[in-house]
Amino acid sequence: MIDKNDWRLLYSDVEHLKMIYINPTDGEEINRNAPYLKHCVFCLEPVQNSPHQQWFLPEDLSCCICEACFNDFEGLFQWKKLDGWDIDWGA
Repeated sequence: MIDKNDWRLLYSDVEHLKMIYINPTDGEEINRNAPYLKHCVFCLEPVQNSPHQQWFLPEDLSCCICEACFNDFEGLFQWKKLDGWDIDWGA
C-alpha cells in the first residue's frame, strides 16, 4: 500500500489524474510525437528515446508517468488502462 505522504505526491499537482483513462506507450513514441513531455509527473524520471522504456499517458497528453510510478499509484488513482492504440497524437 502506498503512503499518501509519499514524496512523489507532495510536490506534484496530480489531482486531475484520478480515475482517468491511461494509455501505455514507450519513450521512443513520446520523443517522436510529444517531445514536450520530458519527465514523469511524479518522480521526474527523464523520458529516454527508447522503445524499451515503458510510459503511460492520459488521453489529453498533458503529462507522462513512468512505469514504476504507474505501478505504485495505479490503485490509488484508480486508472483505467487502455491498449495503447487509442493515443491520438494529433490532439
